Amino acid sequence: MTHQLSSSVLKLVHILNDCHSHPGTEIARELGLSRTAVWKIIQRLKSFGAPIQSHPKGYILHEYLSLLDKQKICHKTQNKNYTLDVFESLDSTNDYLKNKENNANCPHFCLAEHQSHGRGRMERSWISPFGRNLYLSLSYTFSKDISELSGLSLVMGVILAKCLESFNPFPNPKLSLSLKWPNDIYLCSEKMGGILIEITAEAHGNCRTIIGIGLNINMKDASIKDIDQPWTSLEHHLAHTVDRNIVAARVIDATLEGLECFSQNGMNAFRNDWQKYDMLHNKTILLKTSRGHISGMARGINELGHLLIELPSGVIQSFSSGDTSVMKT
Repeated sequence: MTHQLSSSVLKLVHILNDCHSHPGTEIARELGLSRTAVWKIIQRLKSFGAPIQSHPKGYILHEYLSLLDKQKICHKTQNKNYTLDVFESLDSTNDYLKNKENNANCPHFCLAEHQSHGRGRMERSWISPFGRNLYLSLSYTFSKDISELSGLSLVMGVILAKCLESFNPFPNPKLSLSLKWPNDIYLCSEKMGGILIEITAEAHGNCRTIIGIGLNINMKDASIKDIDQPWTSLEHHLAHTVDRNIVAARVIDATLEGLECFSQNGMNAFRNDWQKYDMLHNKTILLKTSRGHISGMARGINELGHLLIELPSGVIQSFSSGDTSVMKT
């Protein structure tokens, strides 16, 4: 069963966030619920991987959790023209929005504390531990032909990189953001996020996009299984737990503003910023495509957001899709 993140869950985690033991009767009294109802919530959160332990004296949370709060997020955003749903757990935030009726006039955001089947590009799994990171999807309709949305993943990368830079401490910044074509976000040379975009052409020349965003926020322990590449998080570099409600609000505002700019001005409005963050530029890379592997020197992007590679022959070719990696020299 799908549960929207309720005030009871937020209050329960708030009680446990002192990381001390609390009897079920005490929690039930504070929440105005039965002990059975409290037990059911605890069991549900534990099934998502929340670090709650049951013992004869009650329940204890082994690390502080900064949970998402819909009211706080909406209060912190400057732009109010959107719909927001926040869930305890979903199979996938992208899939949830794909199955919702589309309102072309109102962007629809979805957040979840946990995903059981989070997805990256090419159907790769996106590991989604409970209460740690940001798993956010947006349903957004463009009055454009599908051909005009080329480079949207790069635009979103620029939007998110600039947004995350706002968390840099002053006057000694600790966050160095970069982007790996076509959809990866790197923080201090390690992956901290990714973007998944799904586009559907609709009537009257519109295109509906589902934009999925995964950002590592409060995930600092290296013991998380099933992640097969170096990764990092905001918490790791800032050395403190980050309020994910503030992150979510800033991402919502930055995304709505950035996509409006993209709607009006296209990819060219973001090319200079992309060059600033481009981690592949002038490096020897390997591009893996469905047609084979290509190696050469990365030379930025063209006006469509396609990757430019200078081949050993000196010819520069453009590529619209594929996986990239920097070759060791």
